[in-house]
Amino acid sequence: MITASELHQLAKICQEASDSEIMPRFRNLASGQIAEKRNHHDLVTIADQAAEAFIFNKLSNLYPDALLIGEESVYHNPVALAKFHSAALSFVLDPIDGTWHYANGSVNFGVMLSVASYGEIVAGLILEPISGDYLWAIKGQGACDRVQGEDRPLQAGQQASLPLCETMGCFSFGVSKGADREKAVQAVMQMGRVMDYRCAAAEYRLLNTGATAFVIFQGTLNLWDHGAGLLISQEAGAVARMLDGTQYSPQITGKLLVAESEARWQEVAALFS
Repeated sequence: MITASELHQLAKICQEASDSEIMPRFRNLASGQIAEKRNHHDLVTIADQAAEAFIFNKLSNLYPDALLIGEESVYHNPVALAKFHSAALSFVLDPIDGTWHYANGSVNFGVMLSVASYGEIVAGLILEPISGDYLWAIKGQGACDRVQGEDRPLQAGQQASLPLCETMGCFSFGVSKGADREKAVQAVMQMGRVMDYRCAAAEYRLLNTGATAFVIFQGTLNLWDHGAGLLISQEAGAVARMLDGTQYSPQITGKLLVAESEARWQEVAALFS
């Protein structure tokens, strides 16, 4: 099991990558330094690639036998992802989650890093490069928000007393297709304020600091987008399952509902039944 001091060392590495590779290029990217992957919503920049290389170089020196799974490297060669469940120690990295925001000058992006052993996430962090603050958790030890070097324990459920129609939540319902889109719109009409950041780092922060009551992710649920966020959420007391009631697994496709409590999870899930 990774220790708290080791996890904070990992956060320091992510911060160094931010300082040297991410923030100097923020709002300073040339057109040739931004490229599309699947479509114009799915971007990659020179900063994503440089930050991943920086962090993996540091991790390779510290943990030479560890499996390294990064969004950018897996996009070109998915072989590392296939070894996830058999690796004694692995690191899963999204060097810039919310690349669309980053490339367009919005501050809603983050660095997400999780630590796993034989397919089980045991620690994770979500760094906010703009402030240097980060959410972090170790399995079985709770979750914290480190703000200006001081830890603030995270506890889900701050909107638990509100009826669903008065809560705030995140749901990317606009990407729903066909009959599923109509059902999604009907569900949203029974919710309170619904936002869509299309950035897991930002949405996990909002949920775990009590700003929102739930978040629904949909599509292909990549490990680098959800490994750290799910562990932090569950250690903070939130409930996370697929809408059909099954547990999340890497690269699964569907809807993942993360809610501030079991009661809130059931309430939101019922809108889709």
